[in-house]
Amino acid sequence: MNISSALRQVVHGTRWHSKRKSYKVLFWREITPLAVPIFMENACVLLMGVLSTFLVSWLGKDAMAGVGLADSFNMVIMAFFAAIDLGTTVVVAFSLGKRDRRRARVGTRQSLVIMTLFAVLLATLIHHFGEQIIDFVAGDATTDVKALALTYLELTVLSYPAAAITLIGSGALRGAGNTKIPLLINGSLNILNIIISGILIYGLFSWPGLGFVGAGLGLTISRYIGAVAILWVLAIGFNPALRISLKSYFKPLNFSIIWEVMGIGIPASVESVLFTSGRLLTQMFVAGMGTSVIAGNFIAFSIAALINLPGSALGSASTIITGRRLGVGQIAQAEIQLRHVFWLSTLGLTAIAWLTAPFAGVMASFYHPRIHRLNTSL
Repeated sequence: MNISSALRQVVHGTRWHSKRKSYKVLFWREITPLAVPIFMENACVLLMGVLSTFLVSWLGKDAMAGVGLADSFNMVIMAFFAAIDLGTTVVVAFSLGKRDRRRARVGTRQSLVIMTLFAVLLATLIHHFGEQIIDFVAGDATTDVKALALTYLELTVLSYPAAAITLIGSGALRGAGNTKIPLLINGSLNILNIIISGILIYGLFSWPGLGFVGAGLGLTISRYIGAVAILWVLAIGFNPALRISLKSYFKPLNFSIIWEVMGIGIPASVESVLFTSGRLLTQMFVAGMGTSVIAGNFIAFSIAALINLPGSALGSASTIITGRRLGVGQIAQAEIQLRHVFWLSTLGLTAIAWLTAPFAGVMASFYHPRIHRLNTSL
């Protein structure tokens, strides 16, 4: 018996081989139609900040470091919003699995109202204490870098309500099984961000532009366009299960549904915020090592986040699939599918990590040449 025959017998004797057809159906019919658009959408959301860094990279390393410091803090806030978005996704998927459209609409509407109000309050507080936040985050960074970071933070906090609306609305649409609309909106936002920020930073024709200020302003304008688009999609009932009129946002709140969303979102937000805070702490530790190190560290983290996107997309897809299964009482099927997604994401991310390392220099080369070598090492 040769080696290939022996390996074939070993594979045929595994439990996976006997269930390969059902796994194949699960992958192509349920996971892929959800995970691929979610992956592309999450990439677009992440690229909003990455592209802002790229656009200011030619203004100098001080500008890149300023954006990096401010965005390290912004990512903690975005992680919290994304976790509440997850709670909304689960409630919508579970409700629609039980054929309860009204509960799905109420959950979406109330999540949007609560998180928008919270985002306004949060933006007000951060804007007021912005200088203290930057001093804490930037540590021993230079005065010029701190000033640029404060300017960028004060501009981008104005986009928090818009970011909350876009994330929560996109999560609700994903929970309803509509992954294409959030992808289309977030993809369009990236294009708008490049165009608007590029014009505001570097100018157009005879207008010289606003310089560094244009980066934060362009990002904020783009996010509000996205928020309007999400509210419009929900208002016209593009997805009939989630048709939410504008006047319905002023109805009294049903706290039983809110606590259900928060019961899922808050524990998830603690996990996400702690993970993102670890990155923020690293940024704080390197703040005194020089402007190039600050910029390089942020860019390296951004690239690492892009590498992790497939796992995040599979996690979101499994959340939607599980919510649907639990909604119709198929608990055993949900467990089987979760196990399959777990191994798929583990093996996939391991392969991506090994394949990405040789191309680190290529990915870092898109930024300013002065920090190219540092980015490659990180």
